Amino acid sequence: MYIEKDKLISTFNELEKMLTDYSLPMWDELPDIELYMDQVVSLISKYLGIYSETIGTEKIVTPSMINNYVKLSTVPAPVKKKYSRVHLAYLLIICTLKQTLDIATIQKIIPVGIDEGTVRSVYNSFVKNQHKAFSYVVENVRAVADPILELSGDNQERMNDLLMQVSASANIFKILTGKITDLSCDKEKE
Repeated sequence: MYIEKDKLISTFNELEKMLTDYSLPMWDELPDIELYMDQVVSLISKYLGIYSETIGTEKIVTPSMINNYVKLSTVPAPVKKKYSRVHLAYLLIICTLKQTLDIATIQKIIPVGIDEGTVRSVYNSFVKNQHKAFSYVVENVRAVADPILELSGDNQERMNDLLMQVSASANIFKILTGKITDLSCDKEKE
């Protein structure tokens, strides 16, 4: 695979800025009013626009996706066709994590049926840890990429190595997430 060094540097700079500037709203910053489906779709799309911008996902959420999440008991059912902060928290977590995780794993992370206080706690923890993860990724990708990008010339082999390291890391983190959520479920069964 051929990677242009200048484009790679530009991509890293754009991603670093995007990840540094991005943060989901905390629980208390979410709307405290009941919303209809089209309002929910619009708000979730706005909050998660980073995924559309970076990976070209056309629609991060649609009404039929939300209806399917409700049917699969991944999101609580709306009350009189209205969605609350609890629904927004579930949907923000699900729509973020579905980029890399399957629905069964996500259901273990935030199961339906937990009380509002627990949803609030899980959601706020998710927001804080997502921000930490973004910082971690920026620091570590820079640490690996900078020596490669500072070399003179094209150095395609090293740039391809960088791509493979990032790909392998994503895979390992996905596996680790599955193993940790399975451990959590094993403990709950006891």
